[in-house]
Amino acid sequence: MRITALIMSGGRGSRLGNVDKGSLRICGKPMIKWVLDNLTNAGIDKIIASASMRNYNTLRILKEVHSDVYISSGIDYVTDLSFALKLIRARPLLVMPVDTPLITPDIILDFIKRGIESSKPVVNMIGREGYVGVTLFNESMGEWVDVNYDSPLVMDIDTPRDVDTANLLCLKLLNFT
Repeated sequence: MRITALIMSGGRGSRLGNVDKGSLRICGKPMIKWVLDNLTNAGIDKIIASASMRNYNTLRILKEVHSDVYISSGIDYVTDLSFALKLIRARPLLVMPVDTPLITPDIILDFIKRGIESSKPVVNMIGREGYVGVTLFNESMGEWVDVNYDSPLVMDIDTPRDVDTANLLCLKLLNFT
């Protein structure tokens, strides 16, 4: 099955002191590159990245490594996602926020499989701490279902503490591979 993915990277990063999250480094690598690599390694057919003009560093990185980018309004996540759902007609559409760099290709593939098998229009990924913003849209809107993962890698990075946790987890992963 063909899957299109959208990386959402237009936020303000306000809980991190207004940091451009996509360019924030986890284990020395910008988060946008982690997410791009994980989606590519999961075999995703088409990857589209969305960033706002305030995320200059993320846009610069994307220009170097990825060509399918559109500029979002940066107003807020819901506004940008609503626009993207109208702009991108492909379904299923996997939405990955840029602040989910440790969600591995295996987890991505399992989530897609479970999401498609659910036959629900919208499927959300939940980690140990709750929703992480990863969503599979089988249709644009409608009834949804949640898929739970008991893995420390299923996390989003919103606070300085999250950055520290992600760096520790990443170092453990790199030492085991």
